[in-house]
Amino acid sequence: MKPDPSAPLIVGAGAIQQRLDDPARADDALTLMRRALEAAADDAGSRALLDAATVLMLPQGTWRGADPAAVVTPWNRTMRTVVADIGVLQQTLVSKACASVAAGEADIVLVCGGEAKHRALRATITGVSASDAAADASPAHAVERLTPAHEIITREEVARGLPVPARQYALIDTALRRHDGLDPRRHVAALADLQARFSAIAAENPDAWNRAGSSAASISAAPMLAWPYTKLHCSQWNVDQAAGLIICSNAAADRYGIAADRRVFAHLGVESNLMVPVTLRGEIHRSPAVAVIGRAVHEHVGVAPADIELLDLYSCFPAAVRVQVAELGIDPARDLTLTGGMTFGGGPLNNYTLQALVRMAHLARATPTATALVTNVSGMLTKFGASVWSCTPPTRPFAALDVTEAATAATPTTSLDPDHAGTADVVTYTVAFDKGEPIQGIVVGETSDGTRVLATTTDAPTMQDMTETDWCARRVTVSGPDLLT
Repeated sequence: MKPDPSAPLIVGAGAIQQRLDDPARADDALTLMRRALEAAADDAGSRALLDAATVLMLPQGTWRGADPAAVVTPWNRTMRTVVADIGVLQQTLVSKACASVAAGEADIVLVCGGEAKHRALRATITGVSASDAAADASPAHAVERLTPAHEIITREEVARGLPVPARQYALIDTALRRHDGLDPRRHVAALADLQARFSAIAAENPDAWNRAGSSAASISAAPMLAWPYTKLHCSQWNVDQAAGLIICSNAAADRYGIAADRRVFAHLGVESNLMVPVTLRGEIHRSPAVAVIGRAVHEHVGVAPADIELLDLYSCFPAAVRVQVAELGIDPARDLTLTGGMTFGGGPLNNYTLQALVRMAHLARATPTATALVTNVSGMLTKFGASVWSCTPPTRPFAALDVTEAATAATPTTSLDPDHAGTADVVTYTVAFDKGEPIQGIVVGETSDGTRVLATTTDAPTMQDMTETDWCARRVTVSGPDLLT
C-alpha cells in the first residue's frame, strides 16, 4: 500500500555531545542544538530541509535566550518558534509537529533541545567564564510559549523537603515495593539490577553520556541521595547533549529526494496532562494515566505496548520505569530502554525524549518491520505521554490524542491535613542525604479516616532506623510537619 502523502515522519535524526574540560572552548546549549539539526539534515541526506523549514519547536531547558531561533536556525529570519516551558510534556511538541505536518499547516518542522550543564559545571570548577551565543543575538522571531496549567507539587511538599525529584520518586518506589511485597533488601537488589541492565545498553549506544558500564554492586555502593536511591539511580543532567529531529510529510520527503530507508512514520502521539501531586494520590505506587495511554496505543495501532519490539521507557528514576512496566503489563525482564536511560544515556533537562527519539529512529531503520514505543514523563510521574513509530507506513492516519479526561476518571485522589496531631500509618517514606550524610527523614502517612499527613525528622537514630528496617505500615505519631516517633 502506498503511504499517505500527508503522513508525518522523521526523515532526519541527529544527536550531538561534547565533553570538554575547558568551558571557554565548549559550545553553549543553543549552538549544540544547531549542530544537532545540522547532523539531522546530514542524516536525512539533504541540508535543503533546514532552509525550507518554517517552524522550530524547542523544550525550554536551563538555557536562556528570548529568541532561540536566532542561534539555532540563524539562516532563517522568518522561522516561527514554539517553546514549551518546563512542566509541558516533550510529547506535546512532538505531537504538535506531527499534527501540523499531517494537516498541511507546515511543510517541514524542526524539533530540537539540548543542555550544556557539563560546560556550566566546568565553568564553576575552573572559574573560567563561558559566554552564550544567545546573549548577543538580536530578537527577530516571534516566539510562542506553551505553559503548564497547574503546579506539580503542593506548598506542603515544598516546605517539607520534597521539591527535590529524587525524594519524591523514592517515595513512589518504596510505595511500589510495599505493594509488590518486597522487603527492603530485595528492593535494593532489584533496583541495582535494573540500573546495571540500563548501563549495559548505554555501553552499546554511541550517543550515551556514560558508556563505561556499572555493575549492580557499584550502583548500590554509590553515594546515597534519597534512600534507597544512590547517585547511580538518578538522572544525570550535568551533560552537554543536544538532539535534533526533522519532521515532514511523506510528500515533502518525496520532493526533497529523501531516500525511503530514511523515513520513520509517526503512527500515534498520546498524552495525559492530569496533574495530581504525589501526596494527594490515592495510590502512590500507581499512575493510572499510564494504563489509559497503554489502552489508547493498543486501540489505535492494534498492538499492546507489551508486544511492541522497540521500547524506551522514560527513565529519570527507577520508579518511573517500574510504574510504567506495571501499568503497561510489560515483561520487566525485557530491554526497557534504547539509550541506556537517563542515568547513563544522559538526562539533559526537558530534552531526554528527543534524545530517545533520535536513537529510536536509527534503530527502527535497522529493523524496518518493527514498531517502536517511546514514552515521556513530566513532573513527579505527573504527566505522561507516548509516541508510536515504524518504518512501515501506518494503516490509519496519524492521531494526536489527549486522554486527560479518561486519566482523571481513572485516578483516585485524597486530601492532606498539614496540621494533623496524632497517629498515622506510614504509606511510604524516604531519607534525604547530602554529601553522604542523612539530613531528613520524610514520611507520608494515613490517618484512621484516610487523610494523608506529611511529616519529617532530623533525628539521627530515627533516620538510621528508617534505612535499616521497614517502616511501611508502621504506626507513627506526628504533630503537623514534625515526625515525633
